Amino acid sequence: MLVQYDPALIALSLAVAIIGSYAGLHMVERMVLLSGAVRKSILAASAVAIGVSIWSMHFIGMLALQLPISINYDILTTLISALVSILMTGVGLALVSYGRVTPLKLAAAGIAMGGGISTMHYVGMSAVRANCTIAYTPWLVIASVLIGVLASTLALYLASRDKKRWQVVCAAVVMGLAMAGMHYVAMGAATFVPVTFLISVAEPILDPSTLAIIVALTTFFILGFAILSVLPDGRSQGRSTQTAGKAMASAGLELPAESPREASTAASSGVKIPVDSNNKTLFLEAEEVVAVQADGRYTQVFTTEQSFFCAFSISELESLLDPEKFLRVHRSHIVKLEAIESFERKNEKGAVMLRSMAHRVVPVSRGNVTLLQAVLPH
Repeated sequence: MLVQYDPALIALSLAVAIIGSYAGLHMVERMVLLSGAVRKSILAASAVAIGVSIWSMHFIGMLALQLPISINYDILTTLISALVSILMTGVGLALVSYGRVTPLKLAAAGIAMGGGISTMHYVGMSAVRANCTIAYTPWLVIASVLIGVLASTLALYLASRDKKRWQVVCAAVVMGLAMAGMHYVAMGAATFVPVTFLISVAEPILDPSTLAIIVALTTFFILGFAILSVLPDGRSQGRSTQTAGKAMASAGLELPAESPREASTAASSGVKIPVDSNNKTLFLEAEEVVAVQADGRYTQVFTTEQSFFCAFSISELESLLDPEKFLRVHRSHIVKLEAIESFERKNEKGAVMLRSMAHRVVPVSRGNVTLLQAVLPH
């Protein structure tokens, strides 16, 4: 049976995939800064937004399919496929949203989400009602599932990393193309075979192009609402201090109510930093910290003897450490000034060697070279 595709609807499905990927990355990026019931609510909203965008890309891609016979879709089966997409996306996000993202956890999340997306696709294909049967090429089915798992793993990995805005955009394009690639490989696995005994297939109420536009607009509305729900407001500007306050409250300490800089200056005498050690929470004095390195959305905190995992972001720790004693020399690194043994300039960038931590070398970004040279003793 002759199979053709509507190029305009293919382009629309790609746009939905990319915009949905961007919204998902943005929401996950914001979600890590929240806690408690609010964080769980944003996790659920993220699962709905991303799951719906993936399903919409898939459904619009199916609407792009043009066969020489009438095609309709079973509503219940179509809704089930959407629920599968949302549920398994939520499972994948939940696995990488709490605690440190290890390779094993990332792989498990990618398999769950990718397997869910693949299941969503083939459940959605079973919703097709037409005078034909669908046969599948096994190796292309396997390839589509592998692409789905790899694309999901890539998406979750990118979502768990610190990124600049342009990197988020690039990541969204890569994710969107990967997700769409999975769909069209899976469609390529399908062969539509005419049946001998014809059945009555009702003509669709809406033509494919109109239905695709309605689905796309509804998806964009959901994504827009979801993004607005995680935009920071005035209350969120003090989240670092609030987060630190909760951690210190469990240690019987109080966070000063001064301005962020005053609170940071007071860190050396009062603030303790919660870190994980063998599944136990320890509280380090700020004076014990030698360096901090971003670890995705979390951090590694270094003392003279060892390193610890910390659930705070590097920006949150920067707000707690005394700016007279610590300097953020790179977007992923903070160093204690008195621990610097030497500084070497490399073209427009630089690097510092710390006298402790086995002479650890820390990169210095171009914009911080002059500032570092100014504060180091000559």
